Amino acid sequence: MTIWKDVKGIAVEPRKIAYVLGGSLGSQVLIALCLGASLHSVGQHASFATLIVVLTLAAMIGGAVPVPGGAGVIEVGLIAGLSAAGIPQDQAVAAVLIERFCTAYLPPIWGWATLVWLRRSDYV
Repeated sequence: MTIWKDVKGIAVEPRKIAYVLGGSLGSQVLIALCLGASLHSVGQHASFATLIVVLTLAAMIGGAVPVPGGAGVIEVGLIAGLSAAGIPQDQAVAAVLIERFCTAYLPPIWGWATLVWLRRSDYV
């Protein structure tokens, strides 16, 4: 029941809806820019629209497969999407691993360190 209360609380305030949608859109744009930078680092290029489509489809596939966090599945989806967009497979693999390392695997380490600091400082 609590979830419906939370959904109702968000739905009745347009500002909160804008925050949720804006945060989601901003996150998708930043991850697309990171994937574009990763491609650039391996000497390839893809349009921003291509990156958004590839990321969206990979996230949908990752969400549909019952693997925690879509680990591995999203990477395969990204590699397949970039390969279909004309990026050589070896460079697509390198770019995807760089992007996922920066956006999915490093942040929990920083989050853990931050949580430890917050607990020591009695903020949490």
